[in-house]
Amino acid sequence: MKSSRYAFRGSEILVRARPDPESLFDPSLLDCSEVSLPEPGDRLSFLSIGCACELHAHDVDVPSGWEWKPFRSIIGEATEEAWTLAARSMAYLNWHASTKYCGRCGALNADKPDEIARLCPACGALSFPRLSPAILAVVRKDDRLLLGRNAANTTGMWSVLAGFVEPGETFEACVRRELMEEVSVEVAVQGYLGSQPWPFPDQLMIGFKAAWLSGELRPDGVEIAEAGWFGADDHPPLPRHGSLSRRLIDAAFAEIKREDTRR
Repeated sequence: MKSSRYAFRGSEILVRARPDPESLFDPSLLDCSEVSLPEPGDRLSFLSIGCACELHAHDVDVPSGWEWKPFRSIIGEATEEAWTLAARSMAYLNWHASTKYCGRCGALNADKPDEIARLCPACGALSFPRLSPAILAVVRKDDRLLLGRNAANTTGMWSVLAGFVEPGETFEACVRRELMEEVSVEVAVQGYLGSQPWPFPDQLMIGFKAAWLSGELRPDGVEIAEAGWFGADDHPPLPRHGSLSRRLIDAAFAEIKREDTRR
């Protein structure tokens, strides 16, 4: 098995510069196995999947022909199959870098030799990579889809509503709670739509279909600045391609259009 190597700098990934920016993204552009870089601040190897990854300081330069690019932009250009392994590596690195010290006693942590985990040599505390599940709610009201603009988003992008699952909460309960808290509507959860790892820094996005039951949209003004019901041909700017949110939105609008043609 050929081993790949990925290099990260914060939320950026090292890629080979393309001679033609309009050309299709080649997954091999992410493999920097032959690039000489300074000693990284953190490094992990995954022999079972043929991959190594490393985290560098923000002032690290790269050789000619290579460049640092935001990982989110790569997701928009490449297929999910092309960037999944790099995303997995980035999530592990984020966790590894944030667990340098034991969360129980503060001692310098060590790696557990037989699995991907941290084992404190001082107190024996064992910790595994963190995963933060978050729901995406694709809510329909007749032939309209609920979209909101996050108050922290400055790009003008609108998306389906999302939120992190709380301890002791089911995915379905999280969907209902988030919709009530953020826009004051009651929904019926109708089923699971799909999932996607999202390493910013450690989310697992889980999509659910839901139907509006009652309530008028009232954005909370804290997380959601604006919200509305939109059709397939009259919606605001959407998330970039490659994200689960965009895939679910496109599928929902396609379903609405198919239903319209059958009427």
